[in-house]
Amino acid sequence: MDLTTEAVRLGISMARLRAEVASTNIANVDVPGYRAQRLDFGQAIGLLHQAADDPGTSSDSLASITPSHLRATEHVADADDGVSVNLDGEVAELETASVDYQSLTTVLSRRFALMQLAMAGRN
Repeated sequence: MDLTTEAVRLGISMARLRAEVASTNIANVDVPGYRAQRLDFGQAIGLLHQAADDPGTSSDSLASITPSHLRATEHVADADDGVSVNLDGEVAELETASVDYQSLTTVLSRRFALMQLAMAGRN
């Protein structure tokens, strides 16, 4: 795939995983001793910034970041305030991930529609 499609695919994967982790945190809010989980997308975000700065970046670098690779960055969040899960924060995270996912799927859908028009030779 091309760089833009790979960037959008990676963004969709990140949004989906953020929603999954937030949902798990919400589901476990009343479990004694449960600590919220977080994902570290530092490497993926770095590659996305690199792709934005240098359009000549190989799409293979983005394609190498798979959902299982992103899932492997999951870790227990630090709970300095003594609260295991901040329910309001998790609901906000879930909503943000949902909006990101919907926006990116719309972008990808439109991109494929434009490709389809180009291949059909219509204006």
